[in-house]
Amino acid sequence: MSDEAFGWRGWVLVGVVVVAFLVVPAAILFLPQARGFVAALGLTLRDAYLVLPLVPAFLLGATAVWAAVRSRAE
Repeated sequence: MSDEAFGWRGWVLVGVVVVAFLVVPAAILFLPQARGFVAALGLTLRDAYLVLPLVPAFLLGATAVWAAVRSRAE
């Protein structure tokens, strides 16, 4: 597969998957050490544990809707 076939939309999807499967789980692991930063945001650790997994969920959902709309437009 050539680089042109993958395109920039493919790289957007790769970036979202990397955030969802690597960055956010690593952030969840380091939440206890970042207690001061979490408190500065006005959140408790419980709030952070509940909110942080929503980030990749919304990103993956938005990317799926975007890809579906783009595929129907083409």
